[in-house]
Formats: sequence, structure tokens, C-alpha cells
Amino acid sequence: MLRPLMEGEDTAPKGTVVVGTVKGDLHDIGKNLVIMMLEGDGFRVIDLGVDVEIDKFISAAYENQADIIGLSSLLTTTMPAMQETVAAIRENGLEVKTIKRRTPALSEYRELKKRLWSALKLSVVISLSFNTRK
Repeated sequence: MLRPLMEGEDTAPKGTVVVGTVKGDLHDIGKNLVIMMLEGDGFRVIDLGVDVEIDKFISAAYENQADIIGLSSLLTTTMPAMQETVAAIRENGLEVKTIKRRTPALSEYRELKKRLWSALKLSVVISLSFNTRK
């Protein structure tokens, strides 16, 4: 609904963010919320979707000259995939910021998740706005 209004503006993007849900995870609601906030704040976002292979994150970052790579995950079983993706990004020499959003589905994390996720949604755009200039 807001996208047509935002597309009419003639401003340069604040930066480019490549975002996706890591390999093995099909959840995308949180990722999509973050994308909406980033786009609303003037970032160019490349959405890779869900169940994203490591090499797809890396190639999209190179192809789009990304400033930031955002990794999303809900399942605890995909935490190793997130760690492997971050390691591969570093090994490939990408000079980008990496943001990881995981919401483990374990009972001991539920209370922490409630407190942190609300803060994260508000702080993602604010912190990125101040930290994306090279």
C-alpha cells in the first residue's frame, strides 16, 4: 500500500541490504517485517526469500554491492546454518555488516524473546540508519 508512494520519491537509498532466511528454515514473517521497516526508512532491500543457501547470500551481496547482510532464522536446528553463513561471509572477504535475527523455539527463550524482539523491531532501522555509511 505504501510502496507506490515511496517509489515516487527521488532520493538515493541509505544503503543496500541483502536479507534472507537461512538454509533449512521456511519462516519469513519476522524477515518480512524487518524488510518493510528498512524499505520505509529508505534502504534498498534484496529479499532472497527462505531456505537460502550460503552461496546465494554471498553472490547477492557481491552483485548488489551490499552494505549489510541480514540473516533470519526461527528454528534452533538452523542455528548452525546461520553460523556457517556468517563464517562464509567472512572467509569471502565481504566487508559488510551482518545482522542475525533468530528466535529459538525453546521454552527457556520465550520470555527473553518477548522482551528483545519488541526492542529489535524498533532498533533495527534506527541503528542501521546511523551505521551504513562506509
